[in-house]
Amino acid sequence: MDCMTQAARKAMWLCLCCFTSLPAISDSACPGANYDETSRIKYIHDGDTLHLKDGRKVRLIGINTPEVARGNNAAQPFAAEASNALKALFKDNKSISLIYGEEKYDRYERLLAHGFTDNGENIQATLLAQGHARAVTFPPNSRFSACYLQQERKARCSKAGLWKKIKPLNAKKLNDTQIGFQLIKGKLKNININNKGIWLNLDNKLTIGIRPDNQPLFDIDAIHKMLNQKIVVRGWLNKSKKASQTIRPYYIRVRHPSSLHLATEFTCS
Repeated sequence: MDCMTQAARKAMWLCLCCFTSLPAISDSACPGANYDETSRIKYIHDGDTLHLKDGRKVRLIGINTPEVARGNNAAQPFAAEASNALKALFKDNKSISLIYGEEKYDRYERLLAHGFTDNGENIQATLLAQGHARAVTFPPNSRFSACYLQQERKARCSKAGLWKKIKPLNAKKLNDTQIGFQLIKGKLKNININNKGIWLNLDNKLTIGIRPDNQPLFDIDAIHKMLNQKIVVRGWLNKSKKASQTIRPYYIRVRHPSSLHLATEFTCS
């Protein structure tokens, strides 16, 4: 049963998506309190994944960093910089404090948590502000979402880190080499709502899907106001399951309002 009112959804949408109006955040951004545990780091795998001394693997939630080399897949640009930035935070002290996500584990059995250094510095916020990560929210783990977006914006607008060379892809020019986490810009051509969810058509090339389990988080009126506007979407770009489909051959599933922005809100001017 959906107990969230339309007014509450609108308030959440405004809070999470209109982050350009948030006040400036200090260097100690996104502070945490009442940590769930404090442990020690044994090994850092990449920019958003690390191993604790007891063997558990932790996925730092709220961010995504470029993938390191794996198997036959080469490292993505800026992957080494992200890993090195995370290692630098623990160069002198391997202690890490964690605040668990509301959903504590992912399908890979990794512990989902926000991380903090021994002096209380939010790890995710730091990597975002340095330009080594991009913000992404997977409900119900939405804590710090607006704050993380603000930190990302600070880096993006100053062209720090990966933002020196990375900008949203043009939806009309998507191709198979771009599969993976992306920010994509295009015009919202039409909106279709049915019992399987909300389906947004971006430049007749990309389908943005909002499934029923995430739909209560979204303000439908706000989505309709995006129609015929340039928007920016973030998430994992995939090929459409219909391999023969020539119209809208790509797909992104969006789970949280913070993954959709009007292009005018995304600009730095």
